[in-house]
Amino acid sequence: MKKKILAALISTVLTVSALTGCGSAAQSAAAETTNETTEEAPAAETTETAEAASEDASQDKITIKACFAIGMTGAVNRFAIQKGLYEKEGIEFDITDYESNDTTLSLITRGDIDVADGDPSTYIPAIQNGVPAKLVGNMWRYQGCYWLVVDDSIQSFEDLKGKTIGTAGASGGMRLSVLKMLEANGISEDDVTLVANGVYTDAYATLTSGEVDATIIHNPYAVLAQNEGKGHPLGRAWDYIPDYYTGTIIASDKIINDDPEKLQRFITAYYKVHEEVKNEYFDEFIDWAADYMNTEPALLKEAVEAEIDVWSDYPVIPEDRLQKTVEYLQQYGWLDAAISPEGTYTNEFAQKAADELGLKNPEN
Repeated sequence: MKKKILAALISTVLTVSALTGCGSAAQSAAAETTNETTEEAPAAETTETAEAASEDASQDKITIKACFAIGMTGAVNRFAIQKGLYEKEGIEFDITDYESNDTTLSLITRGDIDVADGDPSTYIPAIQNGVPAKLVGNMWRYQGCYWLVVDDSIQSFEDLKGKTIGTAGASGGMRLSVLKMLEANGISEDDVTLVANGVYTDAYATLTSGEVDATIIHNPYAVLAQNEGKGHPLGRAWDYIPDYYTGTIIASDKIINDDPEKLQRFITAYYKVHEEVKNEYFDEFIDWAADYMNTEPALLKEAVEAEIDVWSDYPVIPEDRLQKTVEYLQQYGWLDAAISPEGTYTNEFAQKAADELGLKNPEN
């Protein structure tokens, strides 16, 4: 059975595994109370207090086997782990280093991980073709946080005619974003040269070297280009394709079926700690992320604040957005026409998390 699953995975997933904002390799990955008593306290009370503290510290501790995104896509979650915010919720992680969305799917198939985050356009066809998993929630942001950055000779979309544009990959959300941005401004694919130029530092290097005249890219590189005098943003992808779904949480069927309470604790904690980072630890996160992304704190803060409108922390997977994403990929021939999101997701855990934490749909 496993051979059949992996064969189906290899044949189907590779057509769409190239690149949305949630699943590309980044330039680097991050490295991974005092109990007081008084002499005056009675011995029995001290003992009882110590026992209660010990019981509380060990109560319901769980370990989640996970593979999480890196780069800016995974920065908030990794900060929350290192800050100990999950630990306060009684959750520890056994983390496998991220390599690619395809590798993540293999880890789930082998039973090596319980949960992961990443690219729904890769995960949906894989699940349809036998990977034992389901989408169970949204990432902290799930719109395409990509920027079209151009060299300073280009001041408008009209100026892109005859130019070379980097699209990250040969298919997927980043290339789709380029095509939709061009289309919205009356530029056809025949008017430009599109090349797959990678992501993060690889994409940025093609812009600064002049190999491409423009590129789709994640922050902080859009802000970095402007600050270094290497170019400037021409547009934000999510303003042109706001209904494209780019970031999801996936869980194995094993944890869904055999340990749903454990999965629920993780799902609820995920949104709780992300809200804490946004509202209570924002400045500390900026300093940490600047080091993680090897950039200046002021620049990193500018990059994060430029995308704060899509830092949603909303759990429930939007069914209409999921369907539209599949339709977009099929429109460009990157996804088989027979593929559907039906049966690939469940909102059972996400809805409980939203209700418990009082989180509201930002799109309503």
